[in-house]
Amino acid sequence: MILGDVARTGLAALTAHKLRLFLNLLGIIIAVGTIVAVISVVSGLNQYAANVISGLGPNTVIFTKFGIIRSREEYLAALKRKDITDADLEAVRRLVPQARRIAGRVFSTRPVYAGGRRLADTFVLGAESEFPWMVGLELADGRFFTASEAAAARPVAVIGWDVRDQLFPHVDPIGHQITVEGKPFRIIGTMAKQGSTFGESQDRFVLVPLAAYQHAFGMVRSLDIFVEAPSVAAVPAIEDDVRLVLRSRRGTPFSAPDPFGIIDADALSTLWKSITRSAFLLVILISSISLVVGGVAIANTMFASVVERTREIGLRKALGARRRDLHRQFLFEAVAQSFAGGVAGVFVGWLVALAVGHWSPFPARVTPFLVGTGLTVATLAGLLAGWLPAIRAARLDPIVALRDE
Repeated sequence: MILGDVARTGLAALTAHKLRLFLNLLGIIIAVGTIVAVISVVSGLNQYAANVISGLGPNTVIFTKFGIIRSREEYLAALKRKDITDADLEAVRRLVPQARRIAGRVFSTRPVYAGGRRLADTFVLGAESEFPWMVGLELADGRFFTASEAAAARPVAVIGWDVRDQLFPHVDPIGHQITVEGKPFRIIGTMAKQGSTFGESQDRFVLVPLAAYQHAFGMVRSLDIFVEAPSVAAVPAIEDDVRLVLRSRRGTPFSAPDPFGIIDADALSTLWKSITRSAFLLVILISSISLVVGGVAIANTMFASVVERTREIGLRKALGARRRDLHRQFLFEAVAQSFAGGVAGVFVGWLVALAVGHWSPFPARVTPFLVGTGLTVATLAGLLAGWLPAIRAARLDPIVALRDE
């Protein structure tokens, strides 16, 4: 029996029961669509996170009171740590001269005002003059404050795109004043638009000199110390030097853990990958269950089809059909169903990835490898689901089949 006859006969048998065919396809479509969508979105998220994390700089390390918090217990333990102070910052600056740049930063969320307009929940950052260069901030207009302005606590500010857009919609803000809780700051620069990170705007902030922030609002929280090494290779040595300074100032015993947090690009990348890996495995497990359900549905349908077509099988065997012809026939029908479900599932997954890529900053995309993976998984599911029904059909005794009919 040639392949064309197998395909023609198989398709005729499948389309004779359209509702049954659709229900069989549904499980495969959901499974393959989920696999394709999840892998493409997770890949896009990883790429996006890598781009965001790279903005920190591969040779920059942040020393904070809290660090990366993974649980409630870690948070409660971090609350008991001592604040990082100006004295700590100056000690690091004095005792780690081999660092390329060192900058302190503090931030809080406050309402800001200008021209009778108010913008609530705005990040107000106090930082030293080296900070913008360490985190890759880019100006749209104006300039950053200088080291002398920062040291003199001059009330100057650089504003983010959202602040400019909402408080100064029709004028150039440079030279104008912005008020933060009754404290005026003169705008000297505006930032280039950065967009959103995981749904949070990165443009809703005001950057002022650290000393000006402390003069206006007091030292209300712990400092973060940004340390930039001369090169990526020098990061471990610089990090150890800063750790020794901070541990010494806190009288930390040799065997005790660091009483502060350390954040760098590798730590952020590792944390992000562990989060996405867990979510990825969970969704793949769920889609695998859907794939098994779809395969079982196809297998049940094929067993029912063998029973329904007993007379057809008996006649074909009586007229000379071989076992392998019948085996191919029923196996083709199972694989055709699963492959069609796979094609539809890849299309659904592609639509989801397209929507995510269009409506979010995540570069989700479906690659040829992903398409091939989806179709291969669907085809294998069809082979496994159809193998036993095909063997049963091939081994049917034609005399018994015709007599039973």
